[in-house]
Amino acid sequence: MTTQQTPREILNELSPEAKALAQRVWQMERQYLHVKNPTLLTEEIVRAAKELAK
Repeated sequence: MTTQQTPREILNELSPEAKALAQRVWQMERQYLHVKNPTLLTEEIVRAAKELAK
């Protein structure tokens, strides 16, 4: 990864599993945008990663 790459280029280089995880994280961030306890988002990301790793 270089600083010259666009976010789209970086995403295109990811494995299918990593793309799925990035999509889930993006959706959760949008869902929890105004959450008062950001640790909830971290727990959800960890759970999503574990699900995708199965």
